[in-house]
Amino acid sequence: MDPLGERLQAVLGSAYQVGRELGRGGMGVVYRAADLRLARDVAIKVLPPELGYREDLRKRFVREAQFAASLAHPNIIPIHDVGEGGSLVWFVMQFVEGESLRSRVERTGPQSVELTTRILQDVAFGLAYAHARGVVHRDIKPDNIMIERATGRAIVMDFGIAKAVEATGSALTGPGTFIG
Repeated sequence: MDPLGERLQAVLGSAYQVGRELGRGGMGVVYRAADLRLARDVAIKVLPPELGYREDLRKRFVREAQFAASLAHPNIIPIHDVGEGGSLVWFVMQFVEGESLRSRVERTGPQSVELTTRILQDVAFGLAYAHARGVVHRDIKPDNIMIERATGRAIVMDFGIAKAVEATGSALTGPGTFIG
């Protein structure tokens, strides 16, 4: 396990067993882990400490977890927990046995019209649900769409640069800010 994974394990204690790294992006590193209390596989996204010292990034990272946790839809990744300690901030989400849409296309090439239509429909259902609750994703791309192996269901992930819109239609994040 890498040093960040070891630090995360030390902070999480006996609640989770951190496993291998699944991926990394601009706002975090994702590890496969075991939720030892509930006996299930999960994924844990942690903000790297070199970014965690910045209060604005810590707040945005926690906001991602809060946005996603407020959404309960089969095409949006469920968030189970969020935490902070030892200069780390993380959140725990469902582990999806499958691959990103990017990985699938790289592995198999262009997808069939039928499969593409089903994936786009799943993504649209998830985004429509989020939009109806005032959350705009703002970073839909193949890396942020997981395809569940057993069912083929598309699941939207990574609400890191999502924008919340109040009922009045005004954004809760400032205009003219570039993120991601």
